[in-house]
Amino acid sequence: MMTKWLLVFGALGSIVFSGPSSVDCFLVEYQDELANISSLVVRDVAVSWAENNDLNGMLNRMILTEVAEGTVEMRGRDAYVADLIRDERDSLSDACAQSLEEHYTLYRNIWGIDLGNCVRDAHQYLDYDTFARFRPQASSVQRIIKTATYQVVRTLAMSDIFDWGKIRDRLDEELQSYRDIWIDYETTLREELNRHGEFAATVMGALEQCIERALAYQHTDIEVLEEVIQTNCDAGAKMAERVEK
Repeated sequence: MMTKWLLVFGALGSIVFSGPSSVDCFLVEYQDELANISSLVVRDVAVSWAENNDLNGMLNRMILTEVAEGTVEMRGRDAYVADLIRDERDSLSDACAQSLEEHYTLYRNIWGIDLGNCVRDAHQYLDYDTFARFRPQASSVQRIIKTATYQVVRTLAMSDIFDWGKIRDRLDEELQSYRDIWIDYETTLREELNRHGEFAATVMGALEQCIERALAYQHTDIEVLEEVIQTNCDAGAKMAERVEK
């Protein structure tokens, strides 16, 4: 293997150091073209990546805002129930008060689970948005395009260095291949960025519905607790229904 590389670089050295030649010039021209493509891709992907990071951050903030508002609403209602039970404690029988406390604790756990499920779903969406929607394609083209910076030497190492016509043909093919690869990836990356708005709308719609449903369940539960307090547990059967579900 070492002998092969020495022969390759020895032959290249004889070409390069023997003075300017048409062979030397076309090798440099190809490498310059490939280097230009690599620089272009690196720059454009960096711009696209920054745009994608902004989109990721925007969706993250939207989710946090929605979750925060739902959490504040749910905690406010929970505080209302806690105050209600404390204020009405003396008007309830001991058995009713104990049952009410037990069911209230269970209800609070259910409320937390309901809201937590919404957050977990949102987290899965964010995971996809961060790691699966844009990043794989951007990383892939960056990995591929890096080889363009040394493609001329790579092609020479895999060729008969005396068959310059064939080497030129192979370099033409490689150059066109890198151009085609970037055209495809450039289109793909732009499509990924453009579809983020629709994706974000889907995520936020699902999250809003989930939180609204959790708050609706909590509202129904609170109405049951209020009725139980008003009737001194005559409506206690209703408390068990939600817990059993």
